[in-house]
Amino acid sequence: MNNITLDEAKNDLEGILRKVVEDAEPPVLSTENGDKVVLLGLDEFNSWKETVYLLGNPANATRLRKSISEAANGPREERELLDA
Repeated sequence: MNNITLDEAKNDLEGILRKVVEDAEPPVLSTENGDKVVLLGLDEFNSWKETVYLLGNPANATRLRKSISEAANGPREERELLDA
């Protein structure tokens, strides 16, 4: 993660926000008293929230992990795409 001081953020807030959205790489903003804040684009934030929600239910988390494992390790069959 890229660290940004409060002064840097004040001088180029628009550029920093643009980079956050374009790169989906959240910078860490350090305040004058040492507190740290992570800047996330809204799409990235919503993605994190959805992941936390989906994995928050143990049964759902187990099903998701099983599906991911099957997709990664299971048999595959290549198919031709059909025109719609």
